[in-house]
Amino acid sequence: MGLQDFGEKIGGAKKDLWKDRGLMIDDLLEMNDAEKGKLIKKDNVWKKPNYQEMVNNGIPIRVVYFIKLLRDATPTKPVITYFDKSPEAIKGKQEGYIEFVGKLRDYAMNLSTENEVLNFYNDFMSEYVTYRNSYSVDISPTASDCIDSKLLNLMQIKNFLNIDREIKKKQFCYTDDEKTLAQFNIFEYTKENAEFTKYDGRDVIRLTRGYGIYFIYPKEEFSNPNSWKENTFFIMQNGKIVINNLESIEEAQKYILDNFKDNTKTTTHKTRKKGFIPKQLEHISRNGDDVRNGKDITGEDMMKNFNFKGGEFGNWLNENDRQQSLNYGFEALMDLSKALSITPDDISLGNRLSIAFGSRGSGSALAHYEPDREVINLTKMKGAGSLAHEWSHALDDIVGKNLGYKGFFTDNYRYSDSTSEVLKDMIETMKYKTVCNEETIKSQKEEYEKQLNRMKNFVNTFFPKEHLNEEQTKQKDELIQRLIDNSESASNNLVEYRLRGTGNKEIDELSKLRGETVGRVIPKDERIQLAYLQNSAMQKKNAIGTPQKIKTDFYKNSITFDDMFAKTDHGYWQNNPEMFARAFACYVYDKLGYTSDYLCGHAELALGLVPNKDGELELIKAYPEGEERTIINEKIEKFIEFLKEKEILHNYSLNKAVDTYDDYDYAF
Repeated sequence: MGLQDFGEKIGGAKKDLWKDRGLMIDDLLEMNDAEKGKLIKKDNVWKKPNYQEMVNNGIPIRVVYFIKLLRDATPTKPVITYFDKSPEAIKGKQEGYIEFVGKLRDYAMNLSTENEVLNFYNDFMSEYVTYRNSYSVDISPTASDCIDSKLLNLMQIKNFLNIDREIKKKQFCYTDDEKTLAQFNIFEYTKENAEFTKYDGRDVIRLTRGYGIYFIYPKEEFSNPNSWKENTFFIMQNGKIVINNLESIEEAQKYILDNFKDNTKTTTHKTRKKGFIPKQLEHISRNGDDVRNGKDITGEDMMKNFNFKGGEFGNWLNENDRQQSLNYGFEALMDLSKALSITPDDISLGNRLSIAFGSRGSGSALAHYEPDREVINLTKMKGAGSLAHEWSHALDDIVGKNLGYKGFFTDNYRYSDSTSEVLKDMIETMKYKTVCNEETIKSQKEEYEKQLNRMKNFVNTFFPKEHLNEEQTKQKDELIQRLIDNSESASNNLVEYRLRGTGNKEIDELSKLRGETVGRVIPKDERIQLAYLQNSAMQKKNAIGTPQKIKTDFYKNSITFDDMFAKTDHGYWQNNPEMFARAFACYVYDKLGYTSDYLCGHAELALGLVPNKDGELELIKAYPEGEERTIINEKIEKFIEFLKEKEILHNYSLNKAVDTYDDYDYAF
């Protein structure tokens, strides 16, 4: 039969999903609670239609736009409130959502005529909504969380005036020609709707359209009534007449397309950031000990040695691909247990982790970890090099759950007083470092000077130059200097000055000087504000030469990567889980001491070129290097030891001198 899935069925894999038909209640049987919370949403129940294709297939554009309005008005997910605490209540909300949205989807996607749109209430909504009177309705409990004001407004549709207006405004499903024509207005010139007259002393054309009256100010070539022919058409753009005396609407449209089509194309496309995809490893190298003794690995071997909960293969993986994946994966995971000095069966993190090869890939992702199912997926050869990175995500997630967090511990470490200082220290070290060098001292001096200028400028606002003579200006400047010189002693009296207005002679004298020169003393609140500015200047002066906490190069470069490359979530490269995963892969790479490409071949491939201040391209690395890397490695080492103390991981050392590993079932 060849190599098959092993252990418990993981479930939720793309080969098992409802991707094309939409989510149904029966599909929930295969999901755990975390997956239900994540996957029960509009996009999975009602896949976004191809509206352009629907129009191309002959469905009236008004009908297609109404379908879009219905889908847009549908809640994005079930409304689970604070009071829905019991599993039964949550289950009822989730199943009710799927049932209602599924029925609305089926109704909407079968609409084909405008008359059916106008009968939306009678044909569909009347099952769920009953008019109590002209101002209120009763909503069926089965759909109460799915029907809001948007859907209620849509059920009252009586005509297509608003829909037509929105279609035109948004140029919904417009062809290129239609988009060009939408930039212009075509009017008919007849005695009934157009009249030359005077308005505010100017020649104007009074145009009547429906119930509206418009005034057009024609340029010279169009200002003579004798140059206009009745029962013809004219074109306007942005309030200006383009041409007149066209024989038909068709001729007017042809004129626009012949003369303006290329000019009206939008050229304001935003340049989208591209995703970062590290170069695929051409060869998988490993020069560690032979942990397979030349044997091919089976799923049973993976279960017995690493205690995985389950494992699976993608349907598109042939027998050779499956065998390669098992062999590479086994060797890499043995290398990981060696690098961390943990027992191989700790790899599954307490029999919770599963592994998949090429069965759960998504888009261009090389590999990923699914916290809902606690499974690592490696996408055939593209995933080679990322196993250490993804295993660290599993560690991050499962340790976080053990600590009682709802997400990864690296994202939640601040929210609990019981979080280990070892863990906090590791994460803070990835992002910040304390330094005191010429650059930081220069920066501190600049900050001090800025604060002094703020204080001087604040004082000067109370002393207009025209109110001071030369002697008074000199006196004011001397008092400002005394503010600076005596800032430390004044700072000790800051609280007293704020509460009682005493203890700051320089500010009092400045206020007295203002009274003598301008006629009004400095108001109390402003005097207190000046005292705080003085205190802040003193603090910045004292900070010169002291160690300063700044961002690590690793953190700064990760932020730069977010500016350079696209990712689904904002701040992907600089978020804690991703920074930890990249740092962990480097730690394993350094700790192992030999090549293990399948495990950590991508550890140092987060590279990008970005222009520096001089406009020259500079190589940016979104992984730790140099002294920062050494310090971060030390913190990760302490964290691993902490996990061993807590018996989440267990200390184990492979003996390099042993040629076989029969004592731990490594030989088969």
